[in-house]
Amino acid sequence: MKRFLAFDFGASSVRAIVGNLENNFLKINEIYRFSNKPLKINRSLYWDLFRLYEHMKKGLKKYVEIYGPDLEGIGVDTWGLDFVLLDKDDEPIGPFYCYRDKRTEGMVEQLLGTLPKELIFEETGIQFISVNSSTQMFSMTKNKRSHLDLVKSFLMVPDYINFLLSGKKVSEFSIATTSQLFNPVQYNWSEKVITSMGIKNEWFMPIINPGDTIGNITPDLSRETGLSVNTKIIAPLCHDTGSAVAAVPVDMKKYDYGEWAYISSGTWSLMGVELERPLINQSVLKYNFTNEGGVNRTIRFLKNITGLWLLQECKRIWDSHSLQLNWQNIEVEAKNAEAFKAFIDPNDERFINPENMINAIQQYCKMTNQYIPQTIGEIARTIFESLALKYKEVLDSLEILTSIKIKVLHVIGGGSKNSLLNQFTANILDIPVITGPTEATAIGNLLIQALGTGIIMNISELRTIVNNSFNTDHYRPQHTGKWDEAFDRFLHVTQASK
Repeated sequence: MKRFLAFDFGASSVRAIVGNLENNFLKINEIYRFSNKPLKINRSLYWDLFRLYEHMKKGLKKYVEIYGPDLEGIGVDTWGLDFVLLDKDDEPIGPFYCYRDKRTEGMVEQLLGTLPKELIFEETGIQFISVNSSTQMFSMTKNKRSHLDLVKSFLMVPDYINFLLSGKKVSEFSIATTSQLFNPVQYNWSEKVITSMGIKNEWFMPIINPGDTIGNITPDLSRETGLSVNTKIIAPLCHDTGSAVAAVPVDMKKYDYGEWAYISSGTWSLMGVELERPLINQSVLKYNFTNEGGVNRTIRFLKNITGLWLLQECKRIWDSHSLQLNWQNIEVEAKNAEAFKAFIDPNDERFINPENMINAIQQYCKMTNQYIPQTIGEIARTIFESLALKYKEVLDSLEILTSIKIKVLHVIGGGSKNSLLNQFTANILDIPVITGPTEATAIGNLLIQALGTGIIMNISELRTIVNNSFNTDHYRPQHTGKWDEAFDRFLHVTQASK
């Protein structure tokens, strides 16, 4: 039996999950969980990475209590976009900003006034959204932050955590591609974009592949936690969506590249296809799609869609009113609400980080001359239907851009448990929808470590192990309601709101 440990950093919690791999069957066990929430100080949002690292050490001690000191590897995956700047002594400079911080408001337009949009896209293949690392960095140079003079190293968040674990500074491929500072064709940082923004190319670390061993755990951390000094720090796909997509249980003998799509469903809905190489042209730029790194240097060709963040923020407000709702209650309320009363564009800037998500949704509906949802069921149904219709818009665009017909959709991650949204998605896409596993990110993290150490031979074998080890649910299109008419209305409303 081989044993690996995954630290899966999410926007609300971090989990330490052990994977036991034996006879091509993976068993997972969550041994430690701790909260993660941005800190709001005045108008700014920050991550408390030092607290998270202290909890990681508690997770490692918990592992030793249960399993002993021996461990094949540790892998870390996190959200994309955010980064840490270090000085000459490898000490952090400034706070750890959260990508939802308001410092990037209006900065995409200012960035494009400095660098041509076509140049940035040709170099990086990344869609334009205000939360990109490039936009965050530009906001710092634009505002002439004095501490930039002290910077010697730039590390994406999981790269920084790997540095704390191993003492080695490197950048993993998949997380680097999220930054809009990386050239996926040249497989290196984009010197053109970086230097044009007034920052230095030498800040950026060498690129490593998913599955590469970064180094062993540091002696200090070994002594503090009780783990063996031979414990390896192994890079999974350090971008959580990358690890999740690696764990899609698709039959690679049945479906070729581009014929199956995925949605990594959670706070964000990342929807796309797996391609053998980057797809960068004027049409892709027009549709605002993105090329992010995948396993074996494949490309996750996708669109970032604001996902269940919409509902999470509504639930936060309902909870503050002591309504005592769980996710199942909300789904039942939505199912019982009247269909197709109102629609929103999940990707509208109004929904990135509003003070009150319910008010933001109602104001959007008022602005677009629609019915204004009031009840829990009406608001939740508006979100679910709008997400499903957005998926339809994105899937149609994927087929246009790749010239490939998509035959099946896999939904992975925590959002795959939402049966109402899954059925809505199957109805509007008119293709089978297969959901699960919910823990795809941690599973992908663990199995990429195993792939990197040679225990698993290839990605097809990896996905077969996922299929053998975890249950999935299947949704077939139900041609009920007026989904085609709803899609036309959705497109009209969302176009009118821009």
